Amino acid sequence: MSNVPAGWYPSPEDSNQVRYWDGAQWTQSTAPAAAAQAAPAPEAAPASAFSTPPAPEAPSIPPPPAAPDAPVAESGSSGSKKKWLIGGAIAAGVIVVGSVGAAIGGGDRPEPVVEASVAPVVETTPPAPVVEETPTPTPTPVVEEVDAVAFRAQAGSHLDDMVKDIDDIVATVNEGGFWRLISNSGEIAFNQGQLEALDVPVNIATTWPASLVVLESTEDALTDAISTQDGPSILSAVDVMRAQVEATRSVANTAQ
Repeated sequence: MSNVPAGWYPSPEDSNQVRYWDGAQWTQSTAPAAAAQAAPAPEAAPASAFSTPPAPEAPSIPPPPAAPDAPVAESGSSGSKKKWLIGGAIAAGVIVVGSVGAAIGGGDRPEPVVEASVAPVVETTPPAPVVEETPTPTPTPVVEEVDAVAFRAQAGSHLDDMVKDIDDIVATVNEGGFWRLISNSGEIAFNQGQLEALDVPVNIATTWPASLVVLESTEDALTDAISTQDGPSILSAVDVMRAQVEATRSVANTAQ
């Protein structure tokens, strides 16, 4: 026989529970360790009702200290049902609180912003109309008819002035002078410019400019000879130029 008095003791199978000791053996009555210290002793059941063999004597297990009045936990299956009810109520409360929180939080959640398409907009420029250009006809140059008689008279007058200047040069060289030669050379150059400014008839449009080029070259040769102050060289250049003046007069006289 055990000398341990009947009462609630820590369960050998689960340290979080207590099991009732009826003074001789463990019963099937269990309760949470915190709530069953002051629980009343369960009704004794016949020994044949338990499926486990009688517990060995446990003289070393001291009885738990007396506790103030505490709620009496139901034994057996009623205690398990209460635990399930409490757990279910807590779970339901958590679900309700979570749903309310989600609803409240959902109210403050900003609506998703739909980003506008950033695809580049390609502006197509219509092709410019093709304008067909009408070729402008090239105007036919109007050739003014030059008075050949007037041309011959003007050209002859300028050539006569050149001959007078050439004669003055010869006279100055024979007299041994020099400064008058420079003046005569300038007058010949002036007459050359007057001949080049004349309007030329069509029939001598080619031969007249060519003759003036040769006349200008002989004038330059005469100017170079005068700068040397050498009489024979000056007279030689004068003869060449006189011949070219007459050749230019011959071209002018062919104007029609």
